[in-house]
Amino acid sequence: MTIIAARAQQRVVGLTESVLSAPQSFRSDIEGLRAVAVVLVVLDHLTGRPSGGFIGVDVFFVLSGFLITGLLLKETEAQGRLSFRGFYARRARRILPASVTVLIAVIMAAHYAFRGVRVRETVTDVWWALGFGANVHFAELGTDYFQANRSPSLVQHFWSLAVEEQFYLVWPVVVLVVLSVIGRRMPTRSARLLLLGVIGLASVASFCWAVRQTGSRPAAAYFSTPVRAWELGAGAFVAVAAAAFPLRLGRPWRGPLSLAGVAGIVVAAFAVRSTSGFPAPWAALPVLATGLILVAGLGGSVGRWGVLLTNPLSRYVGRISYSLYLWHWPVIVLVAALLPRKSALQDPIAVLLMVGLSVASYHFVERPLRGLSFGRLRRLSLRFSRAGMVVALGSLACVAAGMGLFRTVPPPAHQSFGVPVAEAAASSARGAKADPYLAKPPAKLATAIATALAADRFAALTPSLDQLTPHSAHDQWQGCINATRLDSCASGSTASSVHTAVVIGDSYAMAWLPAIQAALPGDRWRIIGLTQELCPAADVLVNTGESPPVALPSCDARHGFVVDQTVKLNPALVILASADNTLDRVPGKATPAAAAPVYQAGLEKMIRSLRSPSRHVLTLSPPPASPNLQACATAGSVPARCVGRVTQRWKLTVAAEAAAATATKTSYVDTRLWFCNVADFCPSFIGTMPVRWDGTHLTPAYSASLGPELAAVIKRAMT
Repeated sequence: MTIIAARAQQRVVGLTESVLSAPQSFRSDIEGLRAVAVVLVVLDHLTGRPSGGFIGVDVFFVLSGFLITGLLLKETEAQGRLSFRGFYARRARRILPASVTVLIAVIMAAHYAFRGVRVRETVTDVWWALGFGANVHFAELGTDYFQANRSPSLVQHFWSLAVEEQFYLVWPVVVLVVLSVIGRRMPTRSARLLLLGVIGLASVASFCWAVRQTGSRPAAAYFSTPVRAWELGAGAFVAVAAAAFPLRLGRPWRGPLSLAGVAGIVVAAFAVRSTSGFPAPWAALPVLATGLILVAGLGGSVGRWGVLLTNPLSRYVGRISYSLYLWHWPVIVLVAALLPRKSALQDPIAVLLMVGLSVASYHFVERPLRGLSFGRLRRLSLRFSRAGMVVALGSLACVAAGMGLFRTVPPPAHQSFGVPVAEAAASSARGAKADPYLAKPPAKLATAIATALAADRFAALTPSLDQLTPHSAHDQWQGCINATRLDSCASGSTASSVHTAVVIGDSYAMAWLPAIQAALPGDRWRIIGLTQELCPAADVLVNTGESPPVALPSCDARHGFVVDQTVKLNPALVILASADNTLDRVPGKATPAAAAPVYQAGLEKMIRSLRSPSRHVLTLSPPPASPNLQACATAGSVPARCVGRVTQRWKLTVAAEAAAATATKTSYVDTRLWFCNVADFCPSFIGTMPVRWDGTHLTPAYSASLGPELAAVIKRAMT
């Protein structure tokens, strides 16, 4: 979705207005093209294949611009004016019934399926979707570092409807001004040419802006209306050009051109990647391919060349594509959340449910209300003909079959995580002896970890899932997210006689602060955080980790600032901590293994810059990650689904950090046994306490509970 979404959460796509409007003259190939686009989107979300299936949204954007612009031209030139009230009323009748139905269902499902703050997040997301501001909302979340591990929203796919509604707040006004105000004394053809120039220039400007934003702010660019406007503009350009130059292709050209367009979309679905140059410039490939299909059909039918688009199945899927799009994403997310474990039946269940709900939505909500005026809502009645009964029974059968398969998924067998509860303490002690840097946990903690791994139900957690939000971290880390002053992230005594400890690193270092504060008595220590999100303690160049990655030159300057401030403070203790995903963010290094030596060298450089005879340097390993409790603790899950395992990237990080400590003759502690058993399995909660609030960052409560363990480590480091 981040990255939202991602980027599972960062590859979510949307359905455009092309499925919401009837064309001025019916074209069966456009109906079939809707089917191709929505099937690509569904396959991408369901299976991850084809890898570029998200380009279905770009196809829909082009169709939208073409169809809506054709309708606007027809009304404006026929009547000399454009009824904005009529335009938006028609759109509301077409959009709102099906979308509001889905949004209501989403809220009800979220209250049943989810726990904690995820329910509140869903309700917030629904309000943004209902107000056609979902793209703005998800762009903000996608650029918020502390929302990076947010569970996928059930309505994230509504972003494209928001893009279109925002575009159509402006585009009808432009058409009216150019054709009815500026061009009212011009010949019709001249006014059309003027409008063609306006949309051409605006689309070129939007495309250039899209290229720039894709390179500098990819997460925000993906959802941005100005960035996406050129795609709708491309369809509008074809519609206006067709009106200004009523030249029609001959039959021998139409078929091959249409087939070339379909081939271009298929190639784009397999060739385009979200990790580089998307939405610009690579969205140009499906946009141009869609344009070819539109141009090919201007002169009439493409004949048997277009059978892929004009066959009855493609046309029917195209007709229900709006409903299919609205239902498919929440169904996929909910089925995955409610199944007690990953199953081969997961995709068939999702397909049956989304098809059944989509068919019912189209025939009994979307289609009946499409042409209904709001003044006649009281007289609405649904008449069930024989065909209607067949549709109703077919939809019910699909949903029933999906639910039936759902019930056949066996409950998860009890899973063993390597070490029985009775042997946990002894095993942890043996593991600690094998590695001089590995911290030995107290027997009580090792037993609590083993008990959590053996649990068959979730404990009543404190803090509860309702309290595990980014705001809880922000409140705890106030002033530390970008600490530029020595007093902005400080705690403890201000007396001149106390010792000073400086904490350096990224958000993982911030998450260690409650443990450090609990370990160092406030009446004898002054703790100063020189922390900044995304900037590791190691003096190494990094990027944001987005797709595509964005450079962070500010971190390079930050390292110099941190060293200067630390030397001036002359603390007795310096504590360094960084995220293990730093290895994924070293520019030019394709794998964590390739980045590890660079990271080690950067950490050695930083330690040598800080070390002095009177100053002790201690590096803390990152806590191993585990699944996000907001995502894995659902109505259908068991604690085993929320167990993580130490990754190879984490092991490479710890090896590099330990080597740097050895090379600089400073202290290091591998903290994994504070979070995991000796078999490297890591529960999401220990006792009644959640370990991480987002799957990666420690909760303030659990961090503070490690104060005694960290105090013992610090004592050894300073002797």
